Amino acid sequence: MTNTQKIWDKLISAGMTKAGAAGLMGNLEAESALNPKNLQNTYEKSLGYTDESYTKAVDNGTYANFVKDCAGYGLAQWTYWARKQALLSYAKAYGKSIGDLDMQLDFLLKELSESYTAVLKILKTTDNVTTASDCVMCQYERPADTSITAKAYRASLGQKYYDLFADRTITGKPSKSIDEIAQEVLAGLWGDGSERKENLICSGYDYDTIQTEVNKILNEKLGKYFSISVDGKTYAGILMEEKC
Repeated sequence: MTNTQKIWDKLISAGMTKAGAAGLMGNLEAESALNPKNLQNTYEKSLGYTDESYTKAVDNGTYANFVKDCAGYGLAQWTYWARKQALLSYAKAYGKSIGDLDMQLDFLLKELSESYTAVLKILKTTDNVTTASDCVMCQYERPADTSITAKAYRASLGQKYYDLFADRTITGKPSKSIDEIAQEVLAGLWGDGSERKENLICSGYDYDTIQTEVNKILNEKLGKYFSISVDGKTYAGILMEEKC
């Protein structure tokens, strides 16, 4: 299961609407690219750390200025000293790395339920991605740039997650047939390459099964399709006619 799917399922399980979860995820992507170990890029050079080395140094205690260094960190890019202190204490209390995804999601939900109740209420009731996104941006994340352009960008990220996840259940049960998804892939609706693979997996579909069906449809336009299974692996292709 990918990080994006884990985050979506966690937010939906917490009672957020699909629009609410999507709006929040769009903001988290804008802040950290959904990387729980993300150290604010502008601080990497000045502090002399990468995402991984910073996380490790905080965890093992060799870097002791996590709380007061003013560097954004984690999914939500927690920056203010009191919030970073709370995050660090929460991680230690549960014996988790400061960069642990599940721990950060639990902490985020704790923050929302205790200190940002108005935001959480919106996320649990709205059916509008833009409403959710603007609320998170202006009342929870509070970035320096809250312009109309910045709001539109974050809302577009949220809409991406809504389009990706809204038609799947929390158990990952696909809502469309293999043939329907294959036709959508051929129409370019699921992206290309690794993006296509992640999108399909995140939406609960078996990538290899869908890709096999896509290849079958394409090959049937060129020749006779065949598929055989050997030692649990499926091989597919087309039979080419020999010419004299």
